[in-house]
Amino acid sequence: MGIGAAARFNAVATTARYLGAMSLIRLLRLASGWTITLCGTLIIMSDMGTAAAPLLRGIFGAISSAMP
Repeated sequence: MGIGAAARFNAVATTARYLGAMSLIRLLRLASGWTITLCGTLIIMSDMGTAAAPLLRGIFGAISSAMP
């Protein structure tokens, strides 16, 4: 096992010990907080993608019309 792999394994083991030492209520609170954060991020990203599509199409159209 290389040095980089050992460092990653130590980080995973430390995280597992930290989460294992948490109370169930605190662990559920942490999990629900991250779930809400990730869902919100996905919603924002999908809205940005929808709003950015016409802008990107306009930029691509302007570039392609400027090319000979």
